[in-house]
Amino acid sequence: MNQNKKLEDEIKFKELLKDPIRLFGWIFPYFFIILLLLGIYYVGNLSTLSFNEQLVGAPDSINIKKEIPVKKGGAMPAVDLDLVKNPTPDFIAKGKELFNTNCKSCHGDNGMGDGPAAAMLNPKPRNFHAVDGWTNGRNVDQMYKTLQEGIPKNGMAAYEYMPKLDRFEIISYIRTFAQFPPVGDDQLINLDMNYQVSQSATVPSTIPVTLAQAKLEEENSVQNLQFLRFQKIVNTAQGSRGVDVLKNYSINLKKVFTSFSRLGVNQNFDNYVSVVTANPMNTGFKPAVVQLSKEDWKILYDYLKSSTM
Repeated sequence: MNQNKKLEDEIKFKELLKDPIRLFGWIFPYFFIILLLLGIYYVGNLSTLSFNEQLVGAPDSINIKKEIPVKKGGAMPAVDLDLVKNPTPDFIAKGKELFNTNCKSCHGDNGMGDGPAAAMLNPKPRNFHAVDGWTNGRNVDQMYKTLQEGIPKNGMAAYEYMPKLDRFEIISYIRTFAQFPPVGDDQLINLDMNYQVSQSATVPSTIPVTLAQAKLEEENSVQNLQFLRFQKIVNTAQGSRGVDVLKNYSINLKKVFTSFSRLGVNQNFDNYVSVVTANPMNTGFKPAVVQLSKEDWKILYDYLKSSTM
């Protein structure tokens, strides 16, 4: 080997520039180390990096409960259909007051569907200025149908508890927002045929849903206590023909108690026997209970009556 040969540089950078792919062999270790460090960081922070932060979406208005006010029932007067066809300024003014109280929060001041509550509703409230997209239609009879029955799929509550006249006053005011189809005699005939608006009616009293639920829970609590008392009487009774018949022919003591409380106490002996024999299992008894003699039925009935009082 020639000792005088000049030692060449290990890397000829000028040559590498002519053939850049040769650089890959030199940068690969660094590239691999970077990927390895990134992988270690990702695994170490997997929980944080993979956490998806999602804004709470607008609730579906179908699931929103509209509270019903406490209202004493009574006679609902008949509606003057001529007034519906040709509403007076006072009639429309009353409708505006009712609209502001019952509708404005969703439909907005001018019926554009942009009320304060609209942002939280899905789908959005009806824009009364729009011509298209009405579920039931824009005629008076169709608008009354919406107030009477509601549109559950769109989150529109029913206002059947509201006096008929009040609903027509609201409709008359809404019709001032835009150009609506004229009120024809065919619409009035359809209204009267389907909803008897020209006839007086009796309206039941109403209470808020939350109050009704509270009363049901209270009743269920009382009934549960009564059942526990009944259960204790049955379990501790001895030497009684009535309890023997009950134990031999019942499969669900709570159903027996519940069905008797609803049927037996308020009905006579023959009616109770008829109901139980028609559907024994639904009232807590075995099917074989239908084979009881009239004497055993009387013993069972009297025992249940004395134990559930």
